[in-house]
Amino acid sequence: MVRVIPVLCLLTVLAGSGAVGITEEQYYSMPRLFELDDYEECLATRGAFCLGSFHLTSKRYSRLLDAIQKFSDDKNHFNHTYIQRGYCVTTTCAHIDGDSPPHIFEECVHNLTKTNYGLDTELIELEYCKTEETPPKPIDVPDMIFAVIVGLIVMGNVVGTAYDLLRNPDNKPNRYLMTWSARVNWGRLTANYEKEDPRLCALDPVNGMKAITLIAVIIAHSSIAHYMTFVHNPSFLETAHQHPLSAMLTNGTAVVQTFIILSSFLLAYNVLLTLEANPNKKIGLAFWWQVIMHRVVRITPLSMFVVGLTATWWRHMSDGPLWSTLVQAESDRCRNKWWTHAFYVNNLVMPDERCLIQTWFLAVDMQLYLVTSVLLVLLIRRPHTAVKVFSALFVLSILANFAITYNWDLTILFLGNPELIRWQYKGVPSFKWQYAAPWSSAPAAILGLLLAFVYHLMRKSEYDLHKNTWFRILYRMSVPAMFLWILGGFLMKDCQDKFLVTLFSTLERPVFGVIVSIAMIGFFYRLDRIWWWILSWRSWQILGRMSLSMLLIHWTYNLSLLAVKTNLARTSFFEIGGHSLASIFMTYVTSLPLHIFVELPTHKFLQTIFM
Repeated sequence: MVRVIPVLCLLTVLAGSGAVGITEEQYYSMPRLFELDDYEECLATRGAFCLGSFHLTSKRYSRLLDAIQKFSDDKNHFNHTYIQRGYCVTTTCAHIDGDSPPHIFEECVHNLTKTNYGLDTELIELEYCKTEETPPKPIDVPDMIFAVIVGLIVMGNVVGTAYDLLRNPDNKPNRYLMTWSARVNWGRLTANYEKEDPRLCALDPVNGMKAITLIAVIIAHSSIAHYMTFVHNPSFLETAHQHPLSAMLTNGTAVVQTFIILSSFLLAYNVLLTLEANPNKKIGLAFWWQVIMHRVVRITPLSMFVVGLTATWWRHMSDGPLWSTLVQAESDRCRNKWWTHAFYVNNLVMPDERCLIQTWFLAVDMQLYLVTSVLLVLLIRRPHTAVKVFSALFVLSILANFAITYNWDLTILFLGNPELIRWQYKGVPSFKWQYAAPWSSAPAAILGLLLAFVYHLMRKSEYDLHKNTWFRILYRMSVPAMFLWILGGFLMKDCQDKFLVTLFSTLERPVFGVIVSIAMIGFFYRLDRIWWWILSWRSWQILGRMSLSMLLIHWTYNLSLLAVKTNLARTSFFEIGGHSLASIFMTYVTSLPLHIFVELPTHKFLQTIFM
């Protein structure tokens, strides 16, 4: 049934209405979506620079405006009735008389649009007007509080490292100070555990999966960031969205489910190994609390550090015409809802105000972790029963998601809409209550538990998967099937049938999760040498351990690299590719000190205190 969904929708699309199409000449007869004067030159010549958004209007019928509205109604296009301008009013608007830069700017945009296109403009939002004398944002109390926190972390690293290097090796070390030793933490990052427990060594491909998936996430977010900035050729983004490979961006979001699966799998499998080593260990409320605390102290310190950095000093780090709209706006949102990140409810509380858009995953992961850990405690000593229960819960969670998606009229197919990406999906119910909602990822979390118990039972019974021909065939097909399933979503993007859209939106993530689970079992059993060799590469171990730092920090580079541009950004395969490579490089460079000096010491220090 799942395989025929895209085919059925393709037929409905072909039989239904076609897309709105215009020639290139007609496209460029419309007012440009973005215009941006040279920001640095304007301020350097004592000019005033203004940035704002306008709505195209007309007091009488306009054939051009009617064509623009029809073109904008196509979900594959930006809303071209909503234009954005950044002008040096001193030069571009020299022909306009006025008593203040904002007034001159508003009249200037209206005058130029009326003269060139016969259309009126209505100011929607004035972002700012500034000159060289405009003072920068002042350093305030939150900035100073974060600076003190950074100072304490630096002091902890200096004291801990000095103590480690100068202490008498014959004496028992102070376990609190040792958690802050940079030398010890570097050793934790680069440690090689290949000669230790073979049951854990079998999981070496996990680090490769995490690192590669994160690289894919950074590339996807680099593409998304270009929809949010002022671009010279928005037609490239509109055209690219209609290419089949665009499904790798719009439907590729399912790959994030890999992290959800890995999270619950590693939780369950590690507890199963603990029981295997100590069958009499008591698994109850105290154990559950210890599991939750371990997770909280593992993630929260670094998460709040990056949120704090984003809310405070990030806004002071540079400047540009779009620094206010891309960086300052993000910083303000983080100031407003930082506490929701501390309690892992940022995806549910003020969901339209997104601080670090990727952190919805951490909230969902923690919310599901609370549930899966309870299920684990209840069923850990009955593995065969657990397999049956988790299988039933997996199916039930899919059915529940189908009911929610159908009744609330949600769809995962909105993700590639250029206009929605432009505004970070603000006000889109499907993003809040499906994409970033915990129940949408529940099947993946349950699947991770099921996978851990199945793999554990197979290993205990010494089942030889190499002799299972059918599974070997499925395994060989699994990796190509991941890409084919994602690409298959392209056939769904124009589907209008509510039942088919709901069915695909419900099954997209679970099906991808099942394919990933089949691949994981094959990796763990080393059913071939190629994927094992690729995913178990020594460097992936190091990069995989830095995955939390990379996940948290990369979005700041995605935005900053565009926010500092002083003119319109060009979009092309090479431009976006170059932005992606720069973001990946800077993310790696920053993640290393974050991991060594912030993540590991705070995690180990809190773990020593509370556990």
